Amino acid sequence: MFISEYPHLGEIKDKSLEDYLTTCDFTGFSATESSFLFDELLENYYSDRRMMYSGDAPKQLRKLIAEILNSEVKTEKVSIFDPVAMSGSLLLTMKEKFQSKVELYGEEFSSDIFRLSKMNMLVHGIDTQTIHDNFVRGDFLKDEELDANSKFDIIPMIPPFSRHWDANPELLNDPCFSEVGVLPPKSKADYAYVLRGLQHLSEDGTMAVMLPTGALFRSAAEGEIRKYLLEKQNIHAVISLPQGARNYMAIYTVLLIFKQKKSDKILFIDASRDGVKNATRLKQNFLTEEGFAKILHTYRNREEVDRYSRLVSLDGIRENDYNLNIPRYIDTFSEKKIDVEATMSSLSAKQKVIEKSNKEMIELLNKLDTPEARQAIKAVSISE
Repeated sequence: MFISEYPHLGEIKDKSLEDYLTTCDFTGFSATESSFLFDELLENYYSDRRMMYSGDAPKQLRKLIAEILNSEVKTEKVSIFDPVAMSGSLLLTMKEKFQSKVELYGEEFSSDIFRLSKMNMLVHGIDTQTIHDNFVRGDFLKDEELDANSKFDIIPMIPPFSRHWDANPELLNDPCFSEVGVLPPKSKADYAYVLRGLQHLSEDGTMAVMLPTGALFRSAAEGEIRKYLLEKQNIHAVISLPQGARNYMAIYTVLLIFKQKKSDKILFIDASRDGVKNATRLKQNFLTEEGFAKILHTYRNREEVDRYSRLVSLDGIRENDYNLNIPRYIDTFSEKKIDVEATMSSLSAKQKVIEKSNKEMIELLNKLDTPEARQAIKAVSISE
């Protein structure tokens, strides 16, 4: 698993990983202990091989998505499908956080990472038959492995940002894109994932997709797709996250929540300022504990909080030409209160210092008694 299928490991000069795997006796561990160790192994491996695994989300973000989607579940049994399963960690977090009985489904494009996801599922106690039946290797954008009619209650998704894809014009005959009338640009498949995900979302389902903030305001084809989604009232909430919330990417990201049932208003939440630096991975930010809890409380109650969240009608979105950029709807500018008396007192004190300095400088120049000194004295006098 870690040698024949992962040539990348051979590039790691430090053999501690190999030593760890070959000397540690796993047979004495419980399933819970083994799954914890595997999670830690993956987390550290992502750190070493971030180019390979940058698609997986950090633990905190996985928990946030799981908590948000868990609040939408009203049934005892729920089907959860991750179209970009990566190592399967997001699905397993959903299983841990959901109170309902869950059925997990996943799809992963990379054959190497698909093997890893199956191993991860096995370590976390998912039975082999479920893994065989419910997890497939394939490209979700091509929708080759799934029945077009298959529906899921919950779809969490963290697709690769602005992935290049084959935007073949023939895809306009695909029901996924035909109603929209345009295809996402070849250089940015972000909305291709969104539209394909909605195709597989059940009537009462909810989908959470993490995208770069550019998806909120880019124009041309993406603008048309955004207009389509807004007019269908599929977008339920827009939540901005701190810069670097996704592993190793010092960019701003947004979590879009979609529903098949129409949402009268869109909830905007600006949590972009609630981040704290990761001490070991400088490009990554965490949400503060207060920021994490505030997002969940605001989302679940759909509250409006000054300079933090706002409910916006479709008419308000239309007025902004279907642009979802959060500053258009939430005023984050904070007016600084000025103490007039303190400011005047400070200016007066500074003026006295300037006058004293000028007087001392003129006295020094007088002692020199040169043409240059007299010219300088004249210049100081004029400035006063």
